[in-house]
Amino acid sequence: MSNFKELRIQDISHGVIANTFAVEQPLIDLTSPAIKMINSFTNKIPVRASFETTIEQALKQLSVQPSNFILVTDEQHKLIGIVSSADLQSSKTMIIAQRIGLPRSEVNLHHLMTPLTNLLGVSMQSLSYACIGDALQTMEHRGAMFLLVTTANNEICGLISAREIAKTLQIPVHITPIANSFSEVLESVDHPH
Repeated sequence: MSNFKELRIQDISHGVIANTFAVEQPLIDLTSPAIKMINSFTNKIPVRASFETTIEQALKQLSVQPSNFILVTDEQHKLIGIVSSADLQSSKTMIIAQRIGLPRSEVNLHHLMTPLTNLLGVSMQSLSYACIGDALQTMEHRGAMFLLVTTANNEICGLISAREIAKTLQIPVHITPIANSFSEVLESVDHPH
């Protein structure tokens, strides 16, 4: 302990407790830097689950590890899609169960996820110059609930969630998914968002 010095002691005999001051959080709005909304996978390990995980198992996992999304992985632990916590709790699960002819208890994340091929990637570099409104405009224009954030090496290092923007800024978000195939058109008729 010879590397440290003793602190000077103060008189506390008056017993006066200082007033509590709420730390003012800087206001965040659509013009704030987009990087403020990134869920960084390098700072916090994201919730992951196998594509074979059932809806009930996924909901239990989210009760232990709260998150707005689950990264869905294949046998090699490679990302193949994303499921939002809102979708896990929505009527979408029953509609999919009816469409594929399975009981809801057998519907897994593979049935419910948005596949990687339908997700958008944006570089961290471009986000460093963008505001939250730019990210939201991109998601609204492309019909995407998520933007995956990539490194210079095209590794996925985080994501931005439209629902999280709406919740944080307390604004409505109107995103209509865009069908990329005829089967997706039929699916959106079966279950509009």
